[in-house]
Amino acid sequence: MVPGKRNTSRINIFSTAPSRNLIEPPPRSAPFGTIIILAVALIFSLAALRAHASPWTAGAAILLFVIAAILREIQAVHLMLLCAVTAAAPFLLTAFHFAPSHPWPSSTLIPILLYLAVTLAVPSLRKSILWMRPGRPGRDVLLLTAVTAVLSGIALYLWYRALHPDLSPHLANMPTMPVWLFPLAGLGFSLLNAAMEEFVFRGVVMQALDGALGAGNASITVQAWLFGAAHYIHGFPNGVSGLVMTFVYGVLLGAIRRRSGGMLAPWLAHACGDMVVFTILAGTVLCK
Repeated sequence: MVPGKRNTSRINIFSTAPSRNLIEPPPRSAPFGTIIILAVALIFSLAALRAHASPWTAGAAILLFVIAAILREIQAVHLMLLCAVTAAAPFLLTAFHFAPSHPWPSSTLIPILLYLAVTLAVPSLRKSILWMRPGRPGRDVLLLTAVTAVLSGIALYLWYRALHPDLSPHLANMPTMPVWLFPLAGLGFSLLNAAMEEFVFRGVVMQALDGALGAGNASITVQAWLFGAAHYIHGFPNGVSGLVMTFVYGVLLGAIRRRSGGMLAPWLAHACGDMVVFTILAGTVLCK
């Protein structure tokens, strides 16, 4: 570093400059941290393509979390903590004889809450959350968000009409309710599901990948692949076609996150797509 000049390679999370509303790239991870982040991306993408959770996945996640913590690789710790609680949650729930009546939203919400409980309790983790920023509402951002929302809605409807997928796993998550409550339930589902998935993929995962690969197209591509793999078995859409669709969707959401410098725009675009999903499911229920 040149004498007399300030080191700007690290993020000042207490800055009061206008950039406080924008996501700033995390410090680059050391080689070992990068290896851990890429290893867990590979492990969990392969695990997501399997129909059942494996205790080996949970064990590997916990082991890598411990290694990342020992090495003090903060971005790897964030990612490994989320992966560890996600992989371990089904086995913990079984051990405590707690079985939620519906897989959604508990399968995603419980790991997020466990992750937040640990992260907010540890100052170094709490201060290194750099992605919780709303971003900027520029005209280009609004246009990209609107185009993504419209295209995703059309693609979801065409996928449903062309393939006639089995909707029973998704319909099982819909409680019995009066007709007038469906719009409110759809809004609640769309906002919550989009928030949870954006928290995971465009939040924790993408920040870790930015630390490992730099804030470029590589991290957008890898997080989109993980997003697609997560939908392969149980998602809407699912299967190979669903994986491809959600991969492209993940690339667009990642690009919106990068372009806007925040999480608000991708969350809203995602919520619009989820509203289409709920409309299809609600239509199936009401037409029976």
